[in-house]
Amino acid sequence: MSVLSDDYVDEENSSQILSCFPPPFLQFLETNDIDPNIYTIKSLPRYICLNTHFPSSQLPSPSDLSFQLSCTRIQKVPNFPHFFSLPSVTKIANSSAYKQGKIFGIDLSSAIAIYSLDIHPNDHILDLCCAPGAKLCLISNILDNVGIGTITGVDISKNRLSVCKNLCKKYKITKVRLFLEDGTKFNVLAPSYLEPIKKMIGQLHELHINENRLKNPEDKSDKITPFWTPKILRNDPQKRDSQYLYDKVIVDAECTHDGSISHILKYEKYGWETFEKNFLNPDRLNSLWDLQRNLLRNGWSLLKPDGILVYSTCSLSKKQNEDVIGWFLANYKNARLETIPNIANLKTAPLKVNEYNNTDLFKLVRFDPIHSNTSGFFVAKIRKIKET
Repeated sequence: MSVLSDDYVDEENSSQILSCFPPPFLQFLETNDIDPNIYTIKSLPRYICLNTHFPSSQLPSPSDLSFQLSCTRIQKVPNFPHFFSLPSVTKIANSSAYKQGKIFGIDLSSAIAIYSLDIHPNDHILDLCCAPGAKLCLISNILDNVGIGTITGVDISKNRLSVCKNLCKKYKITKVRLFLEDGTKFNVLAPSYLEPIKKMIGQLHELHINENRLKNPEDKSDKITPFWTPKILRNDPQKRDSQYLYDKVIVDAECTHDGSISHILKYEKYGWETFEKNFLNPDRLNSLWDLQRNLLRNGWSLLKPDGILVYSTCSLSKKQNEDVIGWFLANYKNARLETIPNIANLKTAPLKVNEYNNTDLFKLVRFDPIHSNTSGFFVAKIRKIKET
């Protein structure tokens, strides 16, 4: 059995654990000033959120969840409504609440990023890297069905987008469009076909039919056919006017995933070859940085003035985090960092901004297992200032 599979690791085993990592990964950690002891901490909680599209009377209580999950250590998460933390070993897939679509699993990092968007009921929200879909579920929770706000999800992987589609159907997310597109080039603006939306909300039996062919064969326009969307948004004309830019954009960028403890342990179990090929090759690392900047650049172009863009990764690498934002602020003078909300009860990790002469960079936020008792992740909240 791998020494990395235990949930709790004492100090004596740290050197043994680190010896399991291949030299290229240890070199990556050293080059990026990442503390390898981060990977010796295993007792990180996992998180679930209630699906608030159900009436509150139908949602499970903490005691219901405790019974269904055979877990006594269920705790509400301060500042994150309907969130609960669970021991890392807790399994949710066999619970009736999960099977009925009343709860979904989601990382706390995703919740922090989504709540940083400051979502309002009429906001049109773009998620440029939407797979595997938990962020869409939470955005839909916050939007609720009281306004005409919508979600547009984009991902370049058909398999991952199929997972998103299944989640949207399971959790009855009605005001969403999914596009199988390159997030660095995607250019479809927010929906303008809004008048019928409120009338159709709640007619869930009509919203998920005829999904395989969304485009009318007689439609000769240059519209981009969504990979999947409920009927409610199927006839959007995809107008190009700037008034249809998005109110909020999230770029949860592709990264090396080195902050995700579970992700790293997966490679330890199944082999490091794929990880080394995809993430530790110097050319791949440079192309990844270009990808992150291009995602950020394109997301910014699709954002309304005075709108909010959130950039996040599950990497602890400075180059993929502070350096990306440092580059962005230097090149986009209408960008202003804002404080990340809802984290007063969480301890943050030190930033890596010493070389930058910009005090606003201290509004960036890092989390890691040692300081925060969470997986490693990075979040930046950026306001697009109206140009005068």
